[in-house]
Amino acid sequence: MSEQINSVKVTGDECFVFVYAKDGIIEVRSIAESKRLHDQLISDGWVHTKTLDACVYLEYLHNECECEDVDLIDAMMSLTKPENQ
Repeated sequence: MSEQINSVKVTGDECFVFVYAKDGIIEVRSIAESKRLHDQLISDGWVHTKTLDACVYLEYLHNECECEDVDLIDAMMSLTKPENQ
């Protein structure tokens, strides 16, 4: 069984988190929280910037950010920017 949440198809096996940004600060919400709070966050000026599979992103941070060409701070700060920027 799958469902659509914030334009992301969720099958139940993923560990999705939803990232919202406002004034350079992020809030990260679980699927349940995002379903409940999304409209209120948007009306309060938060922008949904990313939907991440937490498992995949943590692996990326650990395995790839040790390389010279990937900066951990840059990777984390990218969460405040919407996907299309």
